[in-house]
Amino acid sequence: MINVIEIEHIKGIRLKRFELKIQPNKPSLLVAPNGFGKSSFAAAFNSMNNRKIVLDEENYHEENGALAPRIRIVYTRPDGAPATLEATNVTNTISSEFDYFVINNLTKPKGIGNQYGRASATLEIKDVVLVDRIPNNVPFGNQYRAAQQRFGQNARVLPNPDAALNNLKLIEKLSFNYQALERANGQKVQYRINAIIDEINQQAGTTEILTNWITNNKLDDLKQIEHLNTIGDLVHEIDLGYNSETKSYLVAIQLIWLYNNNSNNFKKACKYSNYQLDKQRFQNTLSNFNCTWKGIRASQTRGQLVVKFPKAIHISNGQRDILTFIAMLFRARQHLKKGANILIIDEVFDYLDDANLTAAQYYITTFIKDFKDEGRRLYPIILTHLNPNYFKNFAFNNQKVYYLDKSNIHINQHLERLLRIREDNNVDELLRKDISRHLVHYEPVQINRRNDFRNLNIPELWGEADNFYQFLFAEVDNYLNGRAFCPFAVCGAVRVKIEEIAYNKLQTPASRTVFLATNMTRNKLEKAQEMGVVSPESHYLLGIIYNEGMHWKDNIDNVSPIASKLENLTIKKLIRDIFE
Repeated sequence: MINVIEIEHIKGIRLKRFELKIQPNKPSLLVAPNGFGKSSFAAAFNSMNNRKIVLDEENYHEENGALAPRIRIVYTRPDGAPATLEATNVTNTISSEFDYFVINNLTKPKGIGNQYGRASATLEIKDVVLVDRIPNNVPFGNQYRAAQQRFGQNARVLPNPDAALNNLKLIEKLSFNYQALERANGQKVQYRINAIIDEINQQAGTTEILTNWITNNKLDDLKQIEHLNTIGDLVHEIDLGYNSETKSYLVAIQLIWLYNNNSNNFKKACKYSNYQLDKQRFQNTLSNFNCTWKGIRASQTRGQLVVKFPKAIHISNGQRDILTFIAMLFRARQHLKKGANILIIDEVFDYLDDANLTAAQYYITTFIKDFKDEGRRLYPIILTHLNPNYFKNFAFNNQKVYYLDKSNIHINQHLERLLRIREDNNVDELLRKDISRHLVHYEPVQINRRNDFRNLNIPELWGEADNFYQFLFAEVDNYLNGRAFCPFAVCGAVRVKIEEIAYNKLQTPASRTVFLATNMTRNKLEKAQEMGVVSPESHYLLGIIYNEGMHWKDNIDNVSPIASKLENLTIKKLIRDIFE
């Protein structure tokens, strides 16, 4: 589990500490408004190499290269042991435990000049290098005959391991188990294997008879040999045509011997096999998409595997976005090789349409599953300014949402209690109606519920609407001027003020009476429009604030979604315009 990520002196971040508790193999959505520092978060991880942090000049904090950057991770290992890892401009202990990769938008404007001195621009999609360096084509060098000689007189029982060595998926699995291959060549393990081989060589009969004898008498013994059983199970999991668990274990013995003969050559052969598998996967993914993309392929260029894209004008935005995202996922696979891995997706989701967002989530889910199946831990961190609780495009079934910006939030407990009472059917219905009509909506006619509020442990003065409105408007002043504020009070103030503005524009007592009798703010504004008073469009748009913030829902996070919206700079300006 990643408990804390702390970043200092990188791009727009002076010092921020994110307390997260991120679980492995589960999508984690980090939600914050534009301008909060999400791109700085991504830039921090993008700046780390295996030895230290190397910042581009544009990522210096306050354009000051003398300010030392730092990334700190507080981490709980799978065995429960705590670890604190840190990267600076001179050292990096994070890389000893984690691999990390950042995916961001690859579409960039490209300037174009002409002979008349006018400048123009076009969109250019950067090539994606899937593989930085294509490995050499190194063969395994199957030593089947040598293995037969080593086995002894009943070597005819040995299946040829070619089917195993040619299976790209099996080789990928073996690549994560070099330690098992190495330890299976240890003296104790080989002694136990050789003892069983000696017993096999004492038997007589055809290949089928020998295979059946091993199955009935020695397979259980083979399966009890540590490290051999790891390789044997890997071989048996994949349908290679050996048709029996016994043959799979006999092939496993040969793979162990082959590794021991030349482990460096074996690893190089695995590396090329894995390259072939990744290339095959990417091409298969492309073939699943629209035929419009048939000209887009991964090709070998100067020793690299590269995806080249046409100009942005030649494919749709949706095609461009999802294809570049998938290409970057494949590139991430090349970099994330450790047991623990961090994948950061920087606001890519915010600009995908519904269909492509669904496709992107499918590929991330598959990506996570692959890591989980390999017994590895992936921490997918998705940075977004959208609130997933209100944008239904996010459909991960086990996502965890973290709202980053709560620094200036102070929840007024009395107001929270008032909102709970408003939704509580056990409270006097007339009192709840008065709260709705006279406090959380605009109502010029005063009530006096001071005694009731005192009995409910709510500030007595709030029992009169003028006092309550003063409290709400004071919280708006705090909000607009950078002081700690209650987000629910701001929502209530916005609603009251918008309704008051429309009410005051109505000219006749009759029209004002109709307005006040209409339920819900939007309906009130529409009713006022029917009577000749047109409210600004922003008063309707702010429904995302006043409609949600004035209703308390049990068993969900009521605070973070509203707080996140209020930190949006555009919303803040709209609210400022209303009160100024």
